[in-house]
This record gives sequence, structure tokens and C-alpha cells, in this order.
Amino acid sequence: MCLPLLAQPSDDFEHTTGQVDHLLQLARSAKKDADAETYARQSYDLARQVNYEGGIIRSLMFLGDLCARGGRTEEALRFYLDVEEKATLTNNSGVLFSVCTVLGDLYFREKIYVNARQYYLKALGIQPQNYQVMEKAADTYLYDMRFDSAEIMYRDLIVNYRTDGDNTRLVQIYQKLADVYNQNKLPSKALYYYIGIDEILDRYGSPDAKAISYNNLGKQYVLLNDYDKALYYFRKAELQCDYVNCEQPEVLYANLGIALHNTGKTREGLEYLLRARDIVLKNKDRRAQANLEHLITGVYFSNNDLYNALRHNELTIQAARETKQIDILAEAYHTAADIHYGLYDFEKAFNYYKEYLVLLNQIRFDEQAKLNNLVQITRSLKDAESKYKLMISQQRIKETELQGKLTEQNQRLALETQRREDEMRQAMKDKELNEAKLREQAALVLQARAELRYRQIEAARREEMTRSLRAQEQERANNLADSLIKAKQAQELEVALRDKSIATLTASKNLERLKFAYGVGGFALVILALLGISWFYARRAGQRLALQNRKIEAQRDQIEQERRKSDQLLLNILPEEIAADLKAHGEATPQFYPAATVLFTDFIDFTRLSAQLTPEDLIAELNECFLAFDVICEQNRLEKIKTIGDAYMCAGGLPVPNDTHAEDAVQAALEMLKWLSQRNQENPGSIFRQMRIGIHTGPVIAGVVGKNKFAYDIWGDAVNLAARLEELGEPSRINISSATRDAVKHRFATVYRGKKEVHNKGLVDMYFIEG
Repeated sequence: MCLPLLAQPSDDFEHTTGQVDHLLQLARSAKKDADAETYARQSYDLARQVNYEGGIIRSLMFLGDLCARGGRTEEALRFYLDVEEKATLTNNSGVLFSVCTVLGDLYFREKIYVNARQYYLKALGIQPQNYQVMEKAADTYLYDMRFDSAEIMYRDLIVNYRTDGDNTRLVQIYQKLADVYNQNKLPSKALYYYIGIDEILDRYGSPDAKAISYNNLGKQYVLLNDYDKALYYFRKAELQCDYVNCEQPEVLYANLGIALHNTGKTREGLEYLLRARDIVLKNKDRRAQANLEHLITGVYFSNNDLYNALRHNELTIQAARETKQIDILAEAYHTAADIHYGLYDFEKAFNYYKEYLVLLNQIRFDEQAKLNNLVQITRSLKDAESKYKLMISQQRIKETELQGKLTEQNQRLALETQRREDEMRQAMKDKELNEAKLREQAALVLQARAELRYRQIEAARREEMTRSLRAQEQERANNLADSLIKAKQAQELEVALRDKSIATLTASKNLERLKFAYGVGGFALVILALLGISWFYARRAGQRLALQNRKIEAQRDQIEQERRKSDQLLLNILPEEIAADLKAHGEATPQFYPAATVLFTDFIDFTRLSAQLTPEDLIAELNECFLAFDVICEQNRLEKIKTIGDAYMCAGGLPVPNDTHAEDAVQAALEMLKWLSQRNQENPGSIFRQMRIGIHTGPVIAGVVGKNKFAYDIWGDAVNLAARLEELGEPSRINISSATRDAVKHRFATVYRGKKEVHNKGLVDMYFIEG
């Protein structure tokens, strides 16, 4: 039998919560992680026993931090998700912000940037002005190679840091952007941010910081093959190092050597490279030596000095082997093969080239292994998150069911108690009724005794009167008249006394009967009162039931309204046919369309023009244009697919196939250009004034993939070619392929542009729409 939960006394509860906090303090001060985990788990178990919510959350957060620090990522995820669920249920915004931030950090460390961004944005929803979390969210866009989104978010941070005069944070953001652009082979964009760093350090930086900035700018110009500018900045860095002790001067000398060599000053360049080599040898830095020997080898080899190149390349191989720098070792083997080939030692050249191929395969295998490991970690964490969320939901359901059972048991106990109280009250009423009956019987006995006593008194009185009459018989003869009068008076007195006794007894009986009537009336009143109370509570219960029914109806209406809203939101992001399939079967199977027309638009000079706008103005400008394009697409039976930065993509002939999709796309393109022209006339201050449009007709695959954040998309060679047609178009012109031209030539005039080179496609016939 389940017993009802009993409240713990206040003093005991405070004592137990104190123990929970003390155990947590011991966990924080423990020197070993194992001891800290033991204390934290004891704290968590004790907090759960007394339902101490604050202790539960702090214990789980500590355990999550401990597991994350020890590399036990999945265990940390489980603890953090439990904290998130509890904070959400209790609406504890402070804890929810903290746990969303650490969950974002957890996924960021594992390079799962989509999930990390999801939690950072959730934290920003609680504290929108938290710059640190905002920068972390921007980092997820950056490392996920969504550069436009990253720059928009960074732009807000840059404005705030400039306002606050926080130049350190500004330099860190610029450096971060530059590094990522370099890693993704975009040196021109990286140069923009290095120039920004240089402008800040020129005004506020120390000499050693300026030296590093000049060196980075020089390296950037080397990547852009502008060696004259690179040499200029390396010289400025060298000049700064003449006044301060620069860290790692060998790096600057090596950069100077390469820049001088590439500007035709090989002898001077070699002098700087050898100076850098002397510093590295003095520091016994074998890793740096491998890099420098490889650079020196390259300079000698490019200058056709094969013997010096061979000598330094052998030193490169030795240092790279010792330090296990496989990438440099592979390049050294490749260089050794080229040198021996130049020396006509073909056997050694062949052997070194085989060594190079073996290492190259190993490098590729290692990279693939790292990639597979990252994919495995990503899949594992996502599966773990889903599993732990399901476990938490199931645990919450069990707790709710247990609470419901306890509530039901308490209700039954309350009903049983009420029944017993009713029985007790009924027994009291029966007792009172019995006592009334006993009082009535006692009154009747007293009445009978009074009558008996009256009769005894009357009999004694008559006997006394008889004796008196007999004693006075002789006297009656002497005074007969007087005796007759006295006898008559005595008789009248006797009658009066008897009448008085009878009246007294009758009054006593009437009084007892009146008391009995009052008792019965009082009992009837009690019964009426109980009936009235029962009617009142029954009426109140009826009112409550009616109110509850009204609330249920209101909730049903609200649920129906929310369902309609969710259906409308689904139709806003998916076509009606796909949304219906998704709701009916839980998934939408991708479909092949043998003929569809894809349209791309792109604004001219978007990157340059967007830099002149605030983020709010930029979004407003794009939103105005894209809203108009949405209306045009809907009027011409085109399906909007997505926007990518300033690019707008739509398609015709899907999800419901038709025969006019090519004509619909061209008509929509003409209306888009017309709308943009009218907007330019009505609003001379508009920023985006010209755009290119590309259209191609061909087979595509369309559908919804994944299970979260559904998006309708299309794939296929037709999509890629439409994008290339837009890139190779001209401002305010519609560039179409021959396939589209064949489909619309009966309705629209075209002009042949000739064949244009398209990446991975070769020469492609292109046409302009003339009207």
C-alpha cells in the first residue's frame, strides 16, 4: 500500500540542505577528480531525497563540468541536459543561460558548430547583450564557413567594442577572421582584416605588437604574390625589432629571405635565411630547423644550385624524421626526387619519389581518419543527446505518474477520513437521541411517583379525618349546627386541596411534554441544516464542474488555434504538397523531375555596398527586395527555394509538374527587373540598384532531407549550371541556356552571346532575353 508523502520538518530540511552544500564545497576543494566526483554524487543523491532543487542543479552542473574537463563528453552532455530540463521547467533563466552556454562550449570543442550555435543563440535569447556569448555564436558561423552570417554578427560586436574602446577584443576578432579566411584559401579577405589590425596597432599598439602586425601583413602579401609590398612590411617589422627585442626574430628573417628571393635578390635573401638558421640551431629547435632547411633547399633548387640544395634537403629529412613532421618529410622526399633527377641519378630519384608517395598516402589516410573520427564523434554526441533527452522525458513522466498516484491515494485517504467523521457525527446524534428518550422515561417515572405520593397523602388525610369525626360525635349532638358548618368547611377545604394537587401535577406533565417537543424540534433543525449544507456543497461542486468544462473547451479551442498556426508556419517553409506528405507519413520522399527551370538572382557589388550599411539597414533592404520577389514568384507559379546572402533562388515545374515552367521563369525574371527599375526611380537612395539573373532548364531532384529544421531544396547539375549562368551574366540582363531558349523561343526574343567557359562544364551556349 502506498503511503502519502509527509512534509519534512523545517529544522530537518535546513540541516539536510546544509549537508548538501557542505558536500559540494568538499567536491570543489578536492584535489583529485575521483574524490570530487564522489562528493558531488553524494550531494546530488541527498538533494534528490529531500527535493532540494538548488542543490540538485548545482550538483549536476559540477558533475557536468568535471566530466567535460576530463574528456568524458557524453557523460557531461547527460548532466547538462538534465540541468537544462529542470531550469526550463522551473523557469530559472539564470541557470538556463549558464547551461546553454556550457552546452554550446561542449559542442564547439567537438567542432559540431550547428549544435553549438543552437545553444549559444538560446542563451542570447535570455541575455541579448552578452557580447562574450554573441562572439561565440559568431565563431560558429565562421568555422562553419558561413562567412556572411559571421560577418553580420561580428559587425555588431565590432561596433560595440569600438564604442567601448576595447581594442584588444577588436584585434582578436580581426585576427580570428583573417586566420579562417587564410585557411579557406581566401587571402584577399584575410588581408582586409590584417589591414584593420594594423590601423589599430599604429595608433594604440606597442612596438613589439607593431612588429608582429607588419610581419603578418608581409606574409599576407606573399600569399597574394605581391612580393614588393611584402618586402616593404617585412622591412618595417625589422626596423621595429631594432628598437625592441622581438620574439622569434628567426621568423622575420626567414620571411625577409623568401621575399628578397622572390624579388630577384637571392643572395641577400640567403643571408637572412642563414641568419634565421643560426638562431634556430642556437636554440636547438629541431622542428623550426626542419622548416628553415626546407626553405633554404627551395631557394638553392630554384637557383639551380643542386649540390647546396641536396645538402640542405638531407638536413631537412633528418630534422623532419626526428620531430615526426610527416608533411615536411613528404615534401623533402619530393624535392630530393627532383634534385636527383636533375643530377641524372634516376634510381635515387625513383626511390625518393616512392617514399614521397607512401607518405602522401599516409597523410591522406590520417586526414581521412581524423575526418571519420570527427563524423563519428558528431554522430555519437547527437545520438547521445537524443537518448538522454528521451531518458529525461521518460523520467519526468514516471515522476508525474507517481505524483498522480500519490495524489489519488491522498484523495482516497481524505474520503475515508471524511466517511469516518460522518459516522462519528451520526453516532453522536444517535447518542443524543437516546439520552432524550431516557430523559423522557425518567420524567414519566417521576410523574408516576408524584401521583402515588399524592394518593398516599390523600388516604392518610381521610383516615385522620375519620378519627377526628368519631372523636367528635358526642360533641355534634350538643352543637349540631356548628358541627355541620365545620364539616362543610372541611369538605370544601379538602376539595380545594385536591384540585390544587391535580393542577400542580398536570402543569408538571405539560412542562415535561414541552421540553420533549423542543428536543424533537431541535433535532429536526439540525437535520435541516445538514441537508442545507449538503445542497450548498453539491451546488458548489456542480459550479466547479461547469467551470472545469468551460476551461477544457477553452483549452481545446487554444490547441486547435495553435495547430492551425503550426500548419500555416509549415506551409510558409514547405510547399503544400510536401507539407501534406510530411504530416501524413512523418517524412517526404525526394522526387526526380525530368524537366524543371531554375532561376538565380544576385545583386551587383553586394559585399562592397553592404559594408556601408548597418546590419538593420542591410536586412531591411534585402527584405524589401525579397518580399517583392516572393510575390512575383507566386504570381508566376514558381516555388521559392531559398536565399543565400544576397542571392535569390526559385524554380518552376515543381513540386507539381507543368509544361510552362520555362516561360514562367523568364516572365518572373522580366518582372523582377521591372520592379527593381521602378524602385530605383521612386527611391533614388536605394543601395542595391542592379542585379544579374541566370536561368537554366533541366532535370533536378527535389525534396526534404533530415529530421530537424525541415527545408525544401533541389539538387542536380541544372542547379549548378543556373548559378554559373547568373555569375557569367551582365547587370540588368537575363542570361539563359540553350535548353531554356528552346523552351521559350516561341514567346520571347533572344540574342545569342556565343559559347562561354563554365567550370567543370566546358563551353556552354548562352543567350540574353531581349523581350
